[in-house]
Amino acid sequence: MVPDRFFSVMMVVILLHHLMVTTVFAGFGFGSDELGKSGLDFANGYDVNTVTTVSGRMGSNPQPGEKEQVFAEIKVGNETINLSLGPKNVWERKGVPLRTGDDITVKGSKAQGKDGKTYLLVEKLTNRTTGAQVVLRNERGGPAWIGRNASGAMSDSPSGGMMQGGGMSRGGGMMRR
Repeated sequence: MVPDRFFSVMMVVILLHHLMVTTVFAGFGFGSDELGKSGLDFANGYDVNTVTTVSGRMGSNPQPGEKEQVFAEIKVGNETINLSLGPKNVWERKGVPLRTGDDITVKGSKAQGKDGKTYLLVEKLTNRTTGAQVVLRNERGGPAWIGRNASGAMSDSPSGGMMQGGGMSRGGGMMRR
């Protein structure tokens, strides 16, 4: 009777181990829904080694897509590039008017999604039809909607993490001992 119980316990342990291992691997992009269908990290996946500037015509109006990001298509010759324009709330606050057919120039990090589509994580966009312009990332790819405050903590405030008044004390001066 004891060997049967030992066998049952071992089977449960093996099953639980298998479930934990497959869950861990799912977090590394193997079937994980964490990155969405494209397999790209639109918030932190900017690669300065793939920065390019393209010009073309808007193929679609901006619209929400995976992981609350806003996307639009640009036609560059025979190629369609999916523009990652940032989170919906940021695009609604900072975005420029874009309509299908507008001539635009876009600078950003180009990436190939596992869905077979080409993406551009937009740093700067200029609508040449209207003259409007928006900067969504700094030159290192850091999202303009996320900044650091004076204490170094991350902030997604509209001011990009900048604190009014500057300095470390209420009066804006340095703290003294």
